[in-house]
Amino acid sequence: MLKYFRNFKLFLLTCCLLTMVACSGNKENSESKIGSFKTEIVDSLVIDRLSMVELLDYQNSTGDLLFVDYQAGDYFVTNKKGETTSSFTPHIEGPNYMGNSSYGWSFYGKDELAAFGNPYFYRFSKAGKIMGRYEVPIETGGGVYLDFSQERIRAFETQRGTEVLALVLEVSGKEGNNQSYQDSTDAVFRMNFETGETTTVMHKQPDNIYRTAGEYIDWGYPSFTLLSGSTFAFTHQSDNFLYIFDAEKNEYLNKIAIPAEFLPEYKGVEFGSKDAPEQLRVNAKVFTVGDKILLLSVARIPNAVMEELQRIPNFYESPELDAAVKKYIKTDFLLFDQQQFLGKVEWDINLNEALPKGTENDFLWLKRTYKDERDYQTFLKVKIVEK
Repeated sequence: MLKYFRNFKLFLLTCCLLTMVACSGNKENSESKIGSFKTEIVDSLVIDRLSMVELLDYQNSTGDLLFVDYQAGDYFVTNKKGETTSSFTPHIEGPNYMGNSSYGWSFYGKDELAAFGNPYFYRFSKAGKIMGRYEVPIETGGGVYLDFSQERIRAFETQRGTEVLALVLEVSGKEGNNQSYQDSTDAVFRMNFETGETTTVMHKQPDNIYRTAGEYIDWGYPSFTLLSGSTFAFTHQSDNFLYIFDAEKNEYLNKIAIPAEFLPEYKGVEFGSKDAPEQLRVNAKVFTVGDKILLLSVARIPNAVMEELQRIPNFYESPELDAAVKKYIKTDFLLFDQQQFLGKVEWDINLNEALPKGTENDFLWLKRTYKDERDYQTFLKVKIVEK
């Protein structure tokens, strides 16, 4: 479901609930292991900043990394050694102002960045100079953040040059809990900033669960990740399949069944009902790891339990929430290639902050968490290897 976050701290706490049990959750499921994969730390990168820093994107061709410093309010690009090459503040009024917030960033072409702003898309130089401003293709009716920090914009290469794929949500004048919405509404737009052409892609197929269930499950927005060229992988929170998709041709390349043990679990409601559906296990997010795809499957706290917890003052810091996390939330990392499910990844790195950042190379970036305060941030380069 769409989830409004009042501030970044609340969002980060939500991520914590997922990642803090990554290690213990896999231990509890050890008897049902399918694959023989594990994580392996192969390198690290140190960023000399005390404040809260998040990795937004990694440029495979150059090794550059784009970060945001939420406390200082600036964005900065580093080289592969972690040395800052540029820093800028697009949320402070001036010639390069883009508004007070953004919903995603991506390296664009060789020397630029693409940003999903409110209410425009932007192209920036790596130094933070606005190179172009572009209309959002639909009237969104306001901004919205998503569960699990879904990727909202991704630049990719086509025969016509660099284009972007963007997840744009219409939150006014639409109700997701009707069959017409699930059948016809598309949220992913392919845009060419040079030509102005905009098309919708990743249309739900006729046998998609959102079109055949006969009830309202959730809004049905996808989680997508770029594999290479114009090839993406995507799924939906309550979908039974992982899809391989060519955005340039706007066609499905493959449809891979998610193993029965990890299928989403939900309690839908009748279309038009004022009741809320319940998602007990979801396909939370997909990540690129070289030519493979990592799918994060998450078992969630039941609605009734969360309602009770929210009655507790400062419930995010309560022992009752900690107990519920240990009891209900389980995270499973599932590895696929473009043809099939490969197996489950034994995730033995315990993180308490942001989710992994996939790359088109054969590794992920993970932010390391320290129990004490330090004047630097460490990002781990992690590979998935056979046990």
